[in-house]
Amino acid sequence: MTPDQDEKTPQEGLTKGGRFFFNLFWSTSQALADAAGSDRAWELIKPYLKLHFDAATQMLKDKFKLKTDDLYSLAVFLNYFNMFSGIILSNHNFFEHGYITDIHYCPFANLSEVYCRFSGEYSNELIMQAINSGYEVIYTRKLVRGDPLCQLMVSKKGHTIWGEVAKKPVEIPIPHWSDEEREYWQSAAFSQSWIYETNALVDFAGKEKAVEILRPYMKALGKSIALDLSKELGIGNRDAISIASIIEQCNQAANQKGEYIIHTPGRVEKELTECIFANASQDICADALEARSNGICEMINPEYEFRTIKRMCKGDKTCHWIIKKK
Repeated sequence: MTPDQDEKTPQEGLTKGGRFFFNLFWSTSQALADAAGSDRAWELIKPYLKLHFDAATQMLKDKFKLKTDDLYSLAVFLNYFNMFSGIILSNHNFFEHGYITDIHYCPFANLSEVYCRFSGEYSNELIMQAINSGYEVIYTRKLVRGDPLCQLMVSKKGHTIWGEVAKKPVEIPIPHWSDEEREYWQSAAFSQSWIYETNALVDFAGKEKAVEILRPYMKALGKSIALDLSKELGIGNRDAISIASIIEQCNQAANQKGEYIIHTPGRVEKELTECIFANASQDICADALEARSNGICEMINPEYEFRTIKRMCKGDKTCHWIIKKK
């Protein structure tokens, strides 16, 4: 069955961790594009994305022993890569010097052209450069432009692939990973992308100004998360425990581990001993996550606030956060 916008197979879409890190990445992408302009933002993020995709390509080659020396192998490789973002390529039409493939479902179809440029066009271009620099990827149709599907054209540089189809449409094998594997790969991909995006924002504005730029975007993200999860979790109370239960959903995606020190309706304190961002080079991550958590507070009960008093990314042995009345 061909996937569409409303019906997805279990192997499609974003996992819980993938969605968590994608939301951070996308909010930061918006902040960077709004502050620097899309063209400047593009230039700032390019070197980070290149490092990201060069490393990811080599890792995939080694782990899955994927070949890249013929069109069919390239199609398999791109299928693996796009699975990181919950996207599946289908309906491959092969020609002498390339192929065309469709995307009927994309979890980011309702986002902006700027994000599509970052994550779609340029990312696939970098992936192809890392896989086989003799080929290029071009988007001929896009969901974000109102087309019924996205369409990619992979062609040997200097050649056109229009003409008679060399063979009828074929389906390229899709990697069927366990839920745990999908969670790991998507979380790894988007968490690294978010770090790169924050680094690009710091390169543009400096650390202090970057935090100021990012804060309202993170707060808006927190409000959106609170709205979604309060319904999903059936939260009726508006106290510190309710707020903490939503924040815990986010923390689980970030593989945070720790113990509650205080856990009462009026005040919650927790000390973290492990976090995926503990050794992050930019402590902007803690400021961003604090702003996101305060967005959650504002949506659930604006009388409460979230504060971190210790941060591992600033050199403390543990992180320590508090939810309390203002």
